[in-house]
Amino acid sequence: MSKKKFTVYLVGVILTSIAANLVHPVTPTLIVERGLDSSMFGVALAAMQVIYFLFAPFWGRLCDYIPTRTVILICCCGYAVGQLIFGSAQTEAQVVGGRMFAGIFCGGVFTAFLNYIVNTSDPETRSAKIIAYSTANNVSNAVGYFVGGMLGLVSVEFAFGTQVVMLIGCGIFFRFLCIDDTPFKHKPEHPLTFKDANPFGVFISAKSFMTGTLLLLFITVAIGNLGQTAYEQVFNYYIKDQLGLSSAYNGIFKAIIAALTFLVNSTIVMKVIKKTDTNLSIIPVLVASIVPLALVFVVKEVVPFAICDIVFFVLAAVRMTMFQNIFAGKGTPETSNRVMGFFQSMTALGGIFGAFFAGIMYKTDPMSPFALALAAVTISAALALIYAARYKNGK
Repeated sequence: MSKKKFTVYLVGVILTSIAANLVHPVTPTLIVERGLDSSMFGVALAAMQVIYFLFAPFWGRLCDYIPTRTVILICCCGYAVGQLIFGSAQTEAQVVGGRMFAGIFCGGVFTAFLNYIVNTSDPETRSAKIIAYSTANNVSNAVGYFVGGMLGLVSVEFAFGTQVVMLIGCGIFFRFLCIDDTPFKHKPEHPLTFKDANPFGVFISAKSFMTGTLLLLFITVAIGNLGQTAYEQVFNYYIKDQLGLSSAYNGIFKAIIAALTFLVNSTIVMKVIKKTDTNLSIIPVLVASIVPLALVFVVKEVVPFAICDIVFFVLAAVRMTMFQNIFAGKGTPETSNRVMGFFQSMTALGGIFGAFFAGIMYKTDPMSPFALALAAVTISAALALIYAARYKNGK
């Protein structure tokens, strides 16, 4: 893939990631304005992540059979329909239904993004392109929060409407402006069957690439994302419910995260990935992520509280970039799409429990989801240390 085509691809990633995050800062407002149960901020996301978890490997498998750009088109449009249902919901059941429908397709978008790079890049340029993708994605996520927070000042409906239009437009963008990656992919030995379309069957097929050490790394990813999701969900709702801050504040925090993520990923992380073995150099990042979560229980003022949030999510963005680079190198041409699909499912698996328990625990004690996040991130760091030891022995 030429630099020009890769730039076009990154533009599409940026626009899609912005669109995907437009309604996160206004979701607490939707829940409060429509008189829904406070647990919905976590339960609805958990419902979405369950479906995301089940279908991400299927989309990874489908990328073996049809052009990845077509998968992105299908998934962007399906995601838009789900968000339209969510944005117009007036009851808890409608919220959960909309989020679950969106979850079918959301995993496909981000699985296909990574597969597109893996399929069209030489091994020599793959790491650099993954860093560029991850930086663009993480920064755009934060920009989406910021823009969505500002749109939310107009109305919740305006933010959702903007998201739906953007998602459909992004799907069309990828389909007609990005290259067909079919010539670069390993051709499957048999046609896609109903068995292949079974989400659980895709997990069974993971035996083609799974090892004990790799499974440990997948578990590390899942538990780490449990902590990250629990923290993010409770923080978003906490600043609205407990601190009385508008969606604009969440957007401002995310804008700062975007700027810092871009700076760190394009300088420090780029050098670390090029000059070190990321299987080992990711360990300090995971351990450092514990610190801002622990400080949340010490600081009480808004500004220090926000600083902890910013530091944690910059480290989270670095962690995700390094994990993506690690897993991109774990597959063969025959299994790479499935490895990346399984990786997306593990992030979703952690998100399921993180979002669900954050929503349920918040009703009992608003600080308890923060404790859950701290415990999960600490366990993830401990598992990563075990993985590093096994990796060095195996190497």
